[in-house]
Amino acid sequence: MSIRLMTVIAGAAAATLLAACTPAEEPAPEAAGAAEAADAARRADGMDSPAMAGPQTPYSQAEQQMQQAMMQATGADASETFARKMIEHHRGGIAMSEVLMRQNPDAKLREMAEKTMAMQRREIGELERWIAEHQSGGAEASAAPAKEG
Repeated sequence: MSIRLMTVIAGAAAATLLAACTPAEEPAPEAAGAAEAADAARRADGMDSPAMAGPQTPYSQAEQQMQQAMMQATGADASETFARKMIEHHRGGIAMSEVLMRQNPDAKLREMAEKTMAMQRREIGELERWIAEHQSGGAEASAAPAKEG
């Protein structure tokens, strides 16, 4: 598969991922008061994050940190922004896997979590190397079609 085709596929995947990870529109002003009241009620119940939606789970903190980091991750262009957001997404997957490893004795799930952490760490390394090449001007060389042989 050519690098160009892989880039197009990766771009489409990124757009889909980012759309799924993007928070809903801001509430209308009249709804803002109700949202603030709901946030205050959650904090009173011991749920201290006003951005929290839904029930608390062992993964809530990792999910919130990932969401915040992904929203803040930007680059010089769409490609670099994708890479930086995916790094944060993968770090979130590692954090959730670590929660599972601490809390779940199920051998099959632990095995899957270990695989997930290994794959995510490998992909973070790949993305970080790509960013370094991209920033140094090496991205043009990597955009050329790979020779099959």
